[in-house]
Amino acid sequence: MNIFKVLASGKKSFQEETASAILAWFMNPTMEHGLGYSFISKFIDELSISSDNSELSDLATKLTPRLRGEYESQLKLWCNLEYSVDNAFIDIIIGIDDWIIAIENKIYAKSVSKGQLSREYEGIKKKNSAAKIGMVYLVPVEEDSEIPDGKTEKEFEELSIRESDFKVLVTWQKNKIDNVPSISEIICRILDDESKGIIDPVSEYTRHTLKALISFISNNFYGYDYERDSHSSGVNPLTEERLSVDKLMLKDTGYIGVKGAIRGLLKMDNASIKTHKFQYTSQDMSQKPFWLEADTFKKIISWILHNEVKSIDWKGRLPSKNLYMIAKDFGSKVFIGIRGGENALRNMNADEIKNCNWNISTEKASAQWIDGELFYNIIHEKNILTSDNEKGG
Repeated sequence: MNIFKVLASGKKSFQEETASAILAWFMNPTMEHGLGYSFISKFIDELSISSDNSELSDLATKLTPRLRGEYESQLKLWCNLEYSVDNAFIDIIIGIDDWIIAIENKIYAKSVSKGQLSREYEGIKKKNSAAKIGMVYLVPVEEDSEIPDGKTEKEFEELSIRESDFKVLVTWQKNKIDNVPSISEIICRILDDESKGIIDPVSEYTRHTLKALISFISNNFYGYDYERDSHSSGVNPLTEERLSVDKLMLKDTGYIGVKGAIRGLLKMDNASIKTHKFQYTSQDMSQKPFWLEADTFKKIISWILHNEVKSIDWKGRLPSKNLYMIAKDFGSKVFIGIRGGENALRNMNADEIKNCNWNISTEKASAQWIDGELFYNIIHEKNILTSDNEKGG
């Protein structure tokens, strides 16, 4: 049994506040998990590597249990949830000696809020003027992603800090992004260290809880979904109707269930789209997998079936063949995130490009994001993805 997936299987999605409480519990050495300082010391050590901050490395070394020692020599450590500063609440605050480390936690990409990190940082400076500050942006990615979501990266890059402070991007899921640690990897290292006797033994309950958490994170914080193939009917209990595209195009609000979401919709051929009965609900499914907001669904359908190019908030990770067709029609209105940017794409061979999945966004976050027009032109020059790919097929 995975208790985290059970908790996420209700009518409402798993809450970020709950994820923050779980993480803070593991980081607090006085809690009953039996990990002591193992979790927080590994977390701080990862921050020190990512930020190249030697002071943090010293802090991680000091985060060890002591049987004897003068009180004055002990590290001062505290942890709060929902820490209030001017015009903001910070999900997790960790105080270690003269450092304050703020963790802004996102478990859903849709939760990214423009300017939030800057507001929180300024609020901490005002409330704790003498402290050194570390800003941690903890975000979701598709497992093994090579680049963050565009809006996420832009929000992080736009945070300006003092020279004495630091900022670090951390992901929940395992990633392949340069110099970006992940919570899943930290947990894996703790379990590995425990199995090798590098850290003290932990209880069977804690060990299984950590394993369940890794699986839950890997599954993007989703519960036991009714849309899965394993369910006999494949129908979510919140589904109110199963409707054809013609009837869905008349809906102004609500959510449409599509296996695989945008990626799944783009896999369907035109004939299947026209005859398929999609699940529909008026309930808020914004944080549930495989549900598209009605307006987004309608715009994508209009593009696939009728070549109508409207403003679509493209996001997520899609195969190169889908991105090629989107880039062809939407041009400079979209951006493709590629590790290494334009030069990397130009140096790839046909097979590498055909097998790639990349992030798409309506915003350019960094030099690693190239606009759709350039992406299309490079692929077109290489004479690949030009004959075997059509919208809706």
